[in-house]
This record gives sequence, structure tokens and C-alpha cells, in this order.
Amino acid sequence: MTNDSDQSRERILVVDDDKAFRVATRTLLEDERYTVLLASSADEALAHLASTDVDLMVSDLVMTKMTGIELLEKVKAAYPDLTVIMVTGFGSINTAVEAMRLGATDYLTKPCNNTELLLKIRRALDTRQRDRELRQLREELHATYSFGNMISRSDKMKQVIVSIRQVADTDVTILIQGESGTGKELVARALHHNSQRSGKPFVAVNCSAIPDNLIESELFGYEKGAFTGALKQKAGKFEEAQGGTLFLDEIGDLAPVVQTKLLRVLQERTFERVGGNVSIQVDARIVAATNRDLELMSRQGDFREDLFYRLNVFPIHLPPLRERLEDLPLLAEHFLHKYADLAGGRVKQISPKAITDMMNYTWRGNIRELENLIKRAIIKTTGDTIMAVELPTAGPSPAGSKETAADVDLNTPYKDYIGAIVRDAEEKYLVRMLRLYKGNINQIAKLMEIDRKTVYRKMAEYSINPSAFREP
Repeated sequence: MTNDSDQSRERILVVDDDKAFRVATRTLLEDERYTVLLASSADEALAHLASTDVDLMVSDLVMTKMTGIELLEKVKAAYPDLTVIMVTGFGSINTAVEAMRLGATDYLTKPCNNTELLLKIRRALDTRQRDRELRQLREELHATYSFGNMISRSDKMKQVIVSIRQVADTDVTILIQGESGTGKELVARALHHNSQRSGKPFVAVNCSAIPDNLIESELFGYEKGAFTGALKQKAGKFEEAQGGTLFLDEIGDLAPVVQTKLLRVLQERTFERVGGNVSIQVDARIVAATNRDLELMSRQGDFREDLFYRLNVFPIHLPPLRERLEDLPLLAEHFLHKYADLAGGRVKQISPKAITDMMNYTWRGNIRELENLIKRAIIKTTGDTIMAVELPTAGPSPAGSKETAADVDLNTPYKDYIGAIVRDAEEKYLVRMLRLYKGNINQIAKLMEIDRKTVYRKMAEYSINPSAFREP
């Protein structure tokens, strides 16, 4: 009877018509904690393979009735992923080369050196395991980012999926636009994993998270000695993404000098590392994303107009969650199953009232906010059903009338109530400034004594469109 530890061991099939070799090899391999099957002929080997899962086969090349080469051809036809090491007593290079051409992983000559045999077996099994893990990872990525798994029944998202299908397998530059939390990186990954570049790297860069004085070296790399602290040469994100996709998130936050260099890369498909003079060819598909109005920024001089048009070859606009509320029950159910382990799988469903409450909420944080609230609800639920989701009390009503601080229930905790008053006052102040200065972001930022990035972030937070305040 085979115990669990035996079943967890790697299985090796040794095929040789020389009994002494078979027995000696079995002893050697069993001492190394492998499970060993023996076959004295090719037919016996094929019978083992038909009834037992084997991780690796070690086979002699010269056998009666059916040669090792003939066995190898049959094995590779029926079990293409099986790892095979061939052994020959004649040291024939030509025969070994033929075996490698037919799919053998490696070969040895008799008399076999035990250390070399064990080394080659271990190396072959490790390579097999890495290949299996990589294949599994690619299958998981494809399932995660394939079009069919984009959760939606709304017409607006269906149009987004149509656009992704149209452009995924091309190399055109894409600009994904949408509010924070709408899933821009998910779309970028879907574009990559459904393209011919899917086997190459997907490299994501959050342009707003990197200081202006570091972003250039982060994107393009640098040479040794290019600046203080540059102790050795470093490749940038463009080089890391060679052959694959470079995703530039929050591209509206790029400093002007980097905008200029990025424009040149898009035009000439070459760049130099910081401190270098060697041109490096770019072979990466560029996908950019932003939650800001780049067209308006370019008209106001805050973003290069020529770079905007270079990026905006194929625009994809992601609708906010409040414009695709019919998807909310599907998304909530998806996140419930995705994070079920947070409560040991105990929480099975969401109550109709909780769904109704969520449908009546604005979702300024979009899908990311929904995901976080469902995770929190799973952790806090004591039974098997989420009865309520802790929705922030200060958000505006999606029905159209904006909820003000005065509308907030006085039973609300003091901290949340004060926060609602502050946010209400901040939104009204920002709208008043936009109206007074006709949407001029530079002037507003100067008068408010904050930077333009903060103004844009606040407008996005309150869903304010600055173009509505500009004179026609």
C-alpha cells in the first residue's frame, strides 16, 4: 500500500534491458527519496506510462525489439510534456543529437557517473517544475484578464470590451481615461494578455508616485556616475518592458522635461539612459492612463499638446461605477467570492437590502471603493450573510441632489460629521473659484496656494468637470 509521502515523491521510470543497470539505478534513486518504476523493454515502459503518472523517464538508447529512439518518438507523441533523459553505452554523439532533436531533455553515456546522473535528473525535474508553474501562471493571468471575465452587463462597458478586442493585438499607443478606481490597470493588463506580446513583460509605472527628480532615471535608466549615488549602470522601465507592454499610469503628472523625452521616444522609438549617449531601441507597446482631462491640460499649457496627440491614438474611456450601476450586484458577488477566505468561507451571500443601499450610493472611489467595502463587510460579518455594508455618510446622493453637511444624520459619529462639513465647504469653495476664474487652473492653484496636481485631484474627488466653467 502506498502512503501519502510516497505519493508526494517525484516518480522516475527507468527503462533498460540490462537488469544490473536497472537495479543499481533504482537503489541510487530511492536513496535520494525518489519513487522508482522499472521497465525491461519499451513495451513495458509504455504500459507503465498508460497507468501511472511519471515525472521523468530515463531510457537506454539501445534495446532489442524497440530502440530507445523509437520509444522516445512514441512517448513524445502521447506524452509531450514528459521529461526524458537518454542513456547510451556507445557514446554516439549522432544518436544523442537525434534524441535531443526528438525531444529528449538530456543524455548520458555508460558507464554512468552517479553524481552526474543525479545532477542531470535534479536539473531536469527543476526545469519541468518551473515550466509547469509558468504555464499555470499564464493560464491564471489569461483567465483573470481575458475579455470574457470582465464583469459587466452595462452597454457602456460592452463598448469598452469591443474597443479592447479591436485594438488588443495591434501595437498602436493607447490612452485609457477614467476616474480613479475604475479599473484602468485591469484594462491595460487585458490589452497585454490578449496580444502577441503576452509572453513578454508587463511593466506598470505609477507616474504620480515617483518624485519629479527621479522619474526620468526610473523610466530610462542611468549610467554609472550619471549623478551622485549612481554607483552602477541601471536599466529603466523601458528596457524592462522590451518586447512587452509599458503601462504609464497617471501620465498627466509627468514633469515637462520627461514629457519632452517621452515624446521623442514615441516619435523615434529610441532613447538614451541618463548620463549616456548610446541610443537604445524601444520595442514596447505603450499604454497610458489618466484620471485627468489631458486635452484641457494641453490647451492650458499644463501638458504638451503634441504628446497628447501621440498618446491619444486610440482612446478608451472607462465609465465610473455610478454610470454602470447595473453591474454593481455582479461586482459585489465577484468580490464576495474572491475574498471569501477572509472569513474562512463562512460568508456566502449579500442581503437584498445591502445591495439596494449600495445601488443608492454615489461611489466616488468607484470599483476600488466597492472592493474595499466588501472586504471589510466580509471580515465584520458574523453569520453567513452580509446584512449591511458600511457606506460613508458624507457622499452625495446619486439621484441628483447633492447631500450637504446639514443633511447628515446627527447620530453620525462626531469625526465623520465634522469631515462632512469640511468636504462640503471645500467642494463649494472649489466650485466658486472655478466659476470666478473661468476654469483657469494655473490661476486658481496660485490663489489657493496649492499646486495644480492638488487642484486636479480635488476636482476628480468631487466629480467636477473644469471645462464646464470655461468660456466657450
